[in-house]
Amino acid sequence: MKNLNNKVLIILLTIVLLSLVGNAYAKTWPGRETRILGLGVKSSFPYAGFNDDFETGWGVVGIVDYPLIPLIDLTADVGYNHFPGSGDTDGVDVWNICFGGRLALGAFFMGGETGYFSQVDEWSYVPSMGLRFGAFEGAVRYKAVGGSGWTSLRFGYYF
Repeated sequence: MKNLNNKVLIILLTIVLLSLVGNAYAKTWPGRETRILGLGVKSSFPYAGFNDDFETGWGVVGIVDYPLIPLIDLTADVGYNHFPGSGDTDGVDVWNICFGGRLALGAFFMGGETGYFSQVDEWSYVPSMGLRFGAFEGAVRYKAVGGSGWTSLRFGYYF
């Protein structure tokens, strides 16, 4: 147990140190936007078996994009999706919390997050790619694992 506590402490200290160094670089990197918190809207398109029971959904999301070091950002989001039912099926409301990272190459980025999705009760990997111009972002993301799948178009604004 003591060995585990030491490892956790080392990992936390490393994260804090990298965050401080990354924040210093990000603030001096020409053209790099340092806004990290934002809000977004999304439209979600179900596929596979999920498409049989539900129609195109919509949602809102709180987003985080923290520049860790040049080219690498830490990301997170907390979101809500509503999928209207198809036919006799009732609609479903899905909450999610995801965290991960992205590779930022100028305005283009690609990355992935891991997250939990309520109501469908699944953990999933969420790959994404998109463009960010200043405070505005557009991304294509998809829930890649589990029996319930959808692709989302997300548009966000960072404060």
